[in-house]
Amino acid sequence: GLLLISSAIVMAIAFITYTPSDPSYLYGNDKLVVHNMFGIYGSIISDFLLQSFGLTSFLLVVSLISWGSSLMINKKIEKNLLKIFFVNLYLIFGCTFFYINFNNSFWLIDSGNSGFLGEIIYNYILSHFQNIKNNYLSFVLFFLTFLFFFLATDINLKKIFLKIINLFKKNKEDKQINLYKNLLNK
Repeated sequence: GLLLISSAIVMAIAFITYTPSDPSYLYGNDKLVVHNMFGIYGSIISDFLLQSFGLTSFLLVVSLISWGSSLMINKKIEKNLLKIFFVNLYLIFGCTFFYINFNNSFWLIDSGNSGFLGEIIYNYILSHFQNIKNNYLSFVLFFLTFLFFFLATDINLKKIFLKIINLFKKNKEDKQINLYKNLLNK
C-alpha cells in the first residue's frame, strides 16, 4: 500500500515538474539539462504519460493513491482486472473529452491536453459516425470518464456525501444545543 501511494506521489511530482524541453525517448539528448525533479527517469515517465494520455494522466495518480489506501486499510484490493479495465476506459474517454473541448495547451505542446490518444480516438469515432459533432458528446464523455474513474478507484460517493451532510447536521445541532444552553443560563 505504501509503495502504491509513494509511487503515486512520485508520479505527481514528476508530472508537476515536467518540462517539454527535458530529454525523453523522442527527444533524447545527453547535453540537455533535465529540469524534472526525478531526473531523466521522471522526465521519461512524465513525458510518456502526459504525451499519451494528456491531463487524464493525473487521474492515474488518484487511482494509485486510492488503491494504496484501500490496500493499507482493508488489506486487499478486490477485482483487480476489472479496475484495470475501468482505468483503460476512463483514460480513453477522458482523452477524447479533452481533445474535443480543451486541447490547446502551452504546457503540453506536442500533443495538447488530450495526448495523442485523444486525437486518434476522436478521428476514429468521427470516421465511423460523421454526424456525431454535437454538444451531447462532450457531456457523455465527461460523464463516462468520471463514472469509470469512480468505479476504478472504489470511491464511494454516497459515503462522502453522507459524511458531508452529517458534518452540517452536527454543526446545526451543536448550534441549537448551545442556543438552548445559553437561554437556560439566562
